Amino acid sequence: MKRLFPTSLFVLAGMLLQLVGCKDDEVSLPDEGGLVIEELPVRMTEAAYNEDNTYYLLNDEESPDIYFDSSQRSFYVTQPLQIQLDDDHNFQLRFYSPRALKNVTIWANIDGYDEEFMFMSLEKVLPFQQLRVCIPFATQDLTAYTRSGKKIRIMANPYLTGENISFTVESDDPYWDRLQSIRCKWRIAFGRYSDTQASWKYKMKASHTREAVAIALNMSYMFSSQKFEKALYEFGPLHSNNDRVEIDKSALLTRVLNHAGLVFGYTTGVMGLGGGTTFGMHEVCYLEHYADDKSITETIFHEFAHCLGYGHAGNMTYEQTGPGWPTLCNNVYVDLSLEKELPVYSRRFLHTRRSKNRYFDDIYVASKYIIEDPELDALDGGLSPLREENTSEGNDGEPVTFKLDYSDVPGATAATFRPKDVFAYGDTLYVVNDADNNYSLEVFSIANGGKKHLESIKEWTWEDAQEKFAGRPNGVTRANGKIYVTHEGSRTEIFDATDHQFITCIGTGSWGTGPSQTVHAFDVLCYKGLIMIHDKRYIDIVEERILEPGKKAPRIYIRSEHLGETAGTYGMAVDEQSGLLYSTHPSKRIDIFTPDAIREGVTFKRVDQLTYANIPYALDFYEGRLFVSSNGKEKFCEVDPVTGEILKDYTVVGDVTLQVPEKFCICRNTLFIIDRTKSGACIYAIPMNELN
Repeated sequence: MKRLFPTSLFVLAGMLLQLVGCKDDEVSLPDEGGLVIEELPVRMTEAAYNEDNTYYLLNDEESPDIYFDSSQRSFYVTQPLQIQLDDDHNFQLRFYSPRALKNVTIWANIDGYDEEFMFMSLEKVLPFQQLRVCIPFATQDLTAYTRSGKKIRIMANPYLTGENISFTVESDDPYWDRLQSIRCKWRIAFGRYSDTQASWKYKMKASHTREAVAIALNMSYMFSSQKFEKALYEFGPLHSNNDRVEIDKSALLTRVLNHAGLVFGYTTGVMGLGGGTTFGMHEVCYLEHYADDKSITETIFHEFAHCLGYGHAGNMTYEQTGPGWPTLCNNVYVDLSLEKELPVYSRRFLHTRRSKNRYFDDIYVASKYIIEDPELDALDGGLSPLREENTSEGNDGEPVTFKLDYSDVPGATAATFRPKDVFAYGDTLYVVNDADNNYSLEVFSIANGGKKHLESIKEWTWEDAQEKFAGRPNGVTRANGKIYVTHEGSRTEIFDATDHQFITCIGTGSWGTGPSQTVHAFDVLCYKGLIMIHDKRYIDIVEERILEPGKKAPRIYIRSEHLGETAGTYGMAVDEQSGLLYSTHPSKRIDIFTPDAIREGVTFKRVDQLTYANIPYALDFYEGRLFVSSNGKEKFCEVDPVTGEILKDYTVVGDVTLQVPEKFCICRNTLFIIDRTKSGACIYAIPMNELN
């Protein structure tokens, strides 16, 4: 038994693929041209897999009644790839593995035939795939080819059964060699355990069973390896009791290899329970064992020592007589992970922390060790969270010229309409209004150079409750079908860009630095799948992919280093040419970051800092040119993005003299800039060709 641990429940979700049986002793492969099997081997590419022939074991929608039934879901670690032919000539393959296996050839031998023949060629066997293909052995003769290259005829035989045919699997994938090297004799299954004992109150979810497969393969591979055997004999003495009588290491290794197996389960209130084949663990243990997660394996090897018959005395579990079994196993486990030798050496094969089908929502955890590999990048796009380009319209469209003020908003006055931020998206202009007691997002059409008011967003309904901006709004942007509005109420409201319905929010509305909180919110920027929010202390980064309709605020992916606790006007922009993120700060500086360096759980740090002559309010780029608004004499300037020096003062542009310019954006080849004069704030639209 291990230390106590609290639990909480979260919602499960997932996907179900249906398995359809064999029909009429034929199988058509739709993506392979609708061929009917007349010749062996059956050749299948990944494109040939579909819901008619493929099902995924242990998927999130699989019933616990199935995966807790060992007659339906179990495997030996020496045979994670299970192959059989039933009496109806349905060939079935099941692969208990979180990794794919490439270039698989299956040979068959039928009683009465002299040689093996090539039965099936698979471009790739997918993780947890169950493949079923009906082979027409009963109704037709089949041409096949033996290992020696002879062409033979397999005669139709309705009496052929699984007892009359055997299979051999070959693959040139190095992963197959690792699996083949496993010598442990363990049978792996999944247990529901007690419904009355508190420690077993909560049951394994499918996500835990998949991780159990990874742990079982990793443990059995490690214990089978020469590296572990060498480390075992070189390690210090192992004791079963506090009398320090040494354990025979050769006998110990034999006991490990010959252990009957493990029935994985889920424990609560304790980190783990083990003994015999019982092997229960808390959710954290199923996640943190990877070297590129927290790299903690203590409970796994503690409980496995119980399975081997050892108690808490000595150093096989709690290491009361000095470093022992848990330390030894962890050392080798980590080394094999970093060397990419373990079958499932990285958390990125399963990404279970991202799964909604588990009890906790700690989706972001810093990696103790960084593991990079093209195979992993192909699965998840790489360690960087940067993904697709934003659909933010950019500088498409003809430039426009106008002045927009309260007279363009029905029923408004200079006191009720004070624009604070502006963003243009195609023919739509979004303006944040922070006038006292009149907080709103105003939406305009600027099609054909006009400025037609479309809608005021002041309140919205969510779950039968009326909501409004709880703090002074100060930032707005739109990307990928969503509108984001920051405000000092420590939330960023998110609306659907089409119907303006509320979707969700970032931040809880409570000031703080909790996993879902922001310290107020002053500006927002969307960049390649990330939402960046500048609050009073940090730049908070949220992955767009995790946003879901609802009030539950999403987790913060990472925060920047502490930038100084200052309220004020902030602006952010990414230079598309250099890929650098620039951010203003009231301390007369411009902070520079590298978005490409963003990593899970790692503090986002500045790579440079520019001193500015005045207090900068906002900034944006246009064709590599950096523009900054500020207080002081030079209120709107082009600035050297390397040195921060003012290159040219544009406080006066044509017949426009900016008096109190603050936030602005450059979109559709136009400068949209807010001038917050006391007599009446307004927005100027100035074609960028006037800023030469």
